[in-house]
Amino acid sequence: MSEKMVRTQVYLPNDIYQTLKARADEEGITMATQIREALAQYVVETKPEKKGHILTADDPIWNLIGMVKSGITDGSVNHDKYIYVRDWDPEPEDEA
Repeated sequence: MSEKMVRTQVYLPNDIYQTLKARADEEGITMATQIREALAQYVVETKPEKKGHILTADDPIWNLIGMVKSGITDGSVNHDKYIYVRDWDPEPEDEA
């Protein structure tokens, strides 16, 4: 009994397509088989350590922590005030 397959469509760069096509002709293996085998290997080799986590301990993004000093001390409480400030809004006029 064969495994159930799901049909999909993928766009490939021309150079990769030509390489796969040439290998298919030389080795008598279909392009689809080559792609499935490559994806199976990719899935095994790039399996994340924990499900749902894309950052690892050695990710360079962690080097950004503490690099910028803004002087803002209430950012965790009033983050919307700082993130969504719109320079194009006119300043409110003082009522007399």
